[in-house]
Amino acid sequence: MDLHDRIAEELDRTKSLAALIWLVQRGREVEFTVEGKGWFLSRSRAERFVSLWDNQTEQSFDSVEELLENAAISGTPFLTAWKDARIETIF
Repeated sequence: MDLHDRIAEELDRTKSLAALIWLVQRGREVEFTVEGKGWFLSRSRAERFVSLWDNQTEQSFDSVEELLENAAISGTPFLTAWKDARIETIF
């Protein structure tokens, strides 16, 4: 098992913010649900650009840390909502 896989496993198991930041900064994407609603977190090929998608709505930020601090999930701050998130897929 390589390092990416181990950290992805950690993210899936614990929803670790450090694992989330590390993986997204390296181009991985995460699909998750909060209260039954689907969300998608991805990083573009541009340096330090990350987006959080809800169907057709995008919130974009210059860094993963900025997203964690400023994004909202159904009106709830990301960090609060993340506690109840269910990770569906790590790409």
